[in-house]
Amino acid sequence: MPACNDEAVSPVVGVMLMLVVTIIIAAVVSGFSGGIVSSTQAAPSTSLDVSISASSTGTSKYAVIENLGGESLKTEDLKIISSFTCPRVVMKTSVVNAGKVTKHTIDGSLDPIEANDLITNTSIVPDYPFTPQTTNNGDVVSTKTADRTFGTAVLSAGSSIQFDRSYFLGFDTDGDDYISEYGFAGDEIVHVTIIHVPSGKTIYDKDVVATW
Repeated sequence: MPACNDEAVSPVVGVMLMLVVTIIIAAVVSGFSGGIVSSTQAAPSTSLDVSISASSTGTSKYAVIENLGGESLKTEDLKIISSFTCPRVVMKTSVVNAGKVTKHTIDGSLDPIEANDLITNTSIVPDYPFTPQTTNNGDVVSTKTADRTFGTAVLSAGSSIQFDRSYFLGFDTDGDDYISEYGFAGDEIVHVTIIHVPSGKTIYDKDVVATW
């Protein structure tokens, strides 16, 4: 009976083992990648418009987000970030906080309760309004079907949600000194970013001019 050639068998076994290991690794990587893809939600296809009023009359001090068309958006899935840089001079008035930036995030996943409201007390937030805050208060933003807060309202095509301007911007635009303090008098630029949290995608990111 012929003797077994161990030297010929060993390379074959080695190659087979390498193939098995390669197949296992490929399967693991493929499964991991598939899990990432399946767990990430696609960004909604929606056209949004944001407007901010610079009016000094009480009934017109608002910021509005309108769904011009496309998919409905659950506001609980949204974060709205507004940032405003105080100008140097407005209406021939030097602005006290020129160059400082306010940043306010309204998070629909937070409960719309007093504990999550914007903190304006400088004994608690000494550098208000220049310390970024993430909030959600209990104000009604939509009355389309019933009174809804941000986080419970649905922004469907053709509908809008409305915020108090001071709350939206994160600083007082109603006081006697808001022009000299912050330089907000109209025609200023507010940068607004809206993020769809489940997909992690930015669905709006523009400079918005506050208009009369």
